[in-house]
Amino acid sequence: MKTECIYVDDDRRERILYIDELVTVEYSNDEIHYMNNDSRLFREVRRASREHRLFCTCGCGGNLQLVAGDKSTTTHRFFRNYMDSANANCCYDESPLTQKSKILLRTWLNQTLQRDLQNDIPIAEINKGNRRYELTYYAQAYDFGLVYANEAKNIPFEKIQELDEYREMHILYLSDIHNLLQSGQLPVHQIDMQDKQGFCLFLKIADPEKEEYLLSDATLVCMYYIREYLDHGIWIGLPVLEDSITAFSISPQGALCYKGRSVDAFRDTAKEEYIAQLRARIQGEALRGAAGSADGSLPDRSESPKPSDPYRAASTTTARQSSDCREQNVLKSTVKRIIEKRLEKYSDILFDVDTDWLEETVIDGRRCIVLDLDSIDAQNAGILSQMQLYAGARKSITRTGSQILFIGYD
Repeated sequence: MKTECIYVDDDRRERILYIDELVTVEYSNDEIHYMNNDSRLFREVRRASREHRLFCTCGCGGNLQLVAGDKSTTTHRFFRNYMDSANANCCYDESPLTQKSKILLRTWLNQTLQRDLQNDIPIAEINKGNRRYELTYYAQAYDFGLVYANEAKNIPFEKIQELDEYREMHILYLSDIHNLLQSGQLPVHQIDMQDKQGFCLFLKIADPEKEEYLLSDATLVCMYYIREYLDHGIWIGLPVLEDSITAFSISPQGALCYKGRSVDAFRDTAKEEYIAQLRARIQGEALRGAAGSADGSLPDRSESPKPSDPYRAASTTTARQSSDCREQNVLKSTVKRIIEKRLEKYSDILFDVDTDWLEETVIDGRRCIVLDLDSIDAQNAGILSQMQLYAGARKSITRTGSQILFIGYD
């Protein structure tokens, strides 16, 4: 099963054709129907299929055929290899889940935006820049793009960082529900997605193998991830929203809304509730610790946090010092995280950057960080030297001799 092909029209012009371009939606009863034979595009594609003018997009050069019936309610519609073709064993394929996800996402966006969408459009076609990454769907009138990947790791940091150069464009990132994590070590690509849009968004499809296509089969799950103790510990997933995709919409400003209200507001509520519970728990631990100090098992009572003050009870002297240090070294902490995320691509070993390796300086009036490889041990310097560099309009990671320079991350 394939959801796309190279379509050669009657004038021998080539373009990539997506199966969801042959889809329309019946809003009255939630059913999604394929365009029938009265559609000009459908008739042209059917004829091109018979004349062997549909080709696989993987580069194998094999012909594809359109699998489709004559009725508008036919749900089995996709491209496949001709069985007698030399490339009948072409390894490029897509699952029913991927096909259904893309069709339902396109249908939902067409409904909420009331605009025709462009598929897999490269950034270069929008801003004429040399940009290799693409948007899964793009609505020009809204300057809104949606990036979807079945595997969240297929939306890498470099892609998010590059798309971030276009701050005027509104971009929504989604991945399949199997990427959802309740707690544990949050993958770096999901941290990046949450940093950009304020939450992680997952698409859940009910029974991908089912023949009928209903828009209500698609569910959006919104999660917000936060550290167990705010600044350390494992990540905790806070459920924000979960409902049919039809309950969500895109505002004229490009924001994701739930029943007319910004999803950001629901996220803030979930975050505030968690922090209140966390403070209450830490305060309870402090109270128990204060009670135990009478037995001499803890430091003198005068050194313990006052139970009546939840903010003092929620932090120790060490935590306060750590917090002060973080406030004074926000730029170093940001660069430390950037380095660790980039090095993660080269090794399964978690690499911890020492902020003492980072020196802050000012170049052309801009705060930046310098990492001098000669000033650290050879083993760590060898690992850091493998880090991928980056040159963007606002941010850059460049190297001169033994020094790596980070600009634009303040």
